[in-house]
Amino acid sequence: MAKKDIKLIALDLDGTLLNSEKVITPRTIAALQAAMRKGVRVTIATGRMLLGAAFFGRQFGANAPIICCNGGVVQGMDDPDPLFVRHMAPETVRSILSICHAHGWYANWYIGREVYVERYLPEYFYVYRTVEDFHVREVGDRFLDYTDDVIQCVVRDLDGNVEPKVHVLQEALPGAFSAQQNTGRSSDITPVGVTKALGLEFLMHHYGLAPENVMACGDADNDLPMLRFAGTAVVPANGLDCAKALATYHAESNDEDGIAKAIEELVL
Repeated sequence: MAKKDIKLIALDLDGTLLNSEKVITPRTIAALQAAMRKGVRVTIATGRMLLGAAFFGRQFGANAPIICCNGGVVQGMDDPDPLFVRHMAPETVRSILSICHAHGWYANWYIGREVYVERYLPEYFYVYRTVEDFHVREVGDRFLDYTDDVIQCVVRDLDGNVEPKVHVLQEALPGAFSAQQNTGRSSDITPVGVTKALGLEFLMHHYGLAPENVMACGDADNDLPMLRFAGTAVVPANGLDCAKALATYHAESNDEDGIAKAIEELVL
């Protein structure tokens, strides 16, 4: 396949850049760093918040601001303030947290660089097991005092039954939020209109690029908007069928250095 005029690469984390052990392999790091030496901007585009995304961005030296919270924030790893941010309406956050509290459902939410919970239970944060210095702010019964400037809420269910909970929230608050990245065990609750494509489009314009200069790599439902948006859409073999249907390049799986091989072929 001929090389593309790619100047910006956006990488989903779980299931894409990270293998099943939540690790970026040496071959992948080498490919990303080689692309950056050629002048390509490389960023992460994830549902995770900035703390978790930046941990991985530092491993390969990401040279573009991070797209996190499903596109609700674009921010440099060490910058004090975002370049772009969308907040949830405080009344929506209060309603979501109140419903979850009333039903005994577990939820967390993000304000700035911090994770907030009513009560901290480490088993709910299994995807952060590889992230150093991970911590949360436990606020107890005062959770309604912390509903301003919320970027994203996450509803969790360790038994894999999160979808019915999201349906209850949608029925109670029709049109007030979007739900994406439903893994069964968690669902991200974001402002309406927030997607990874929104953050990616902001970053593209920030660098004066066009969609044909952009490569998006992802595997899941919350990656679909940016896969549609980017001129080059890379999906690993472990991706969902709906993501594979949008791929312009079908990569090997995340456990077979699929993203590294795609960058080697399309960029290097």
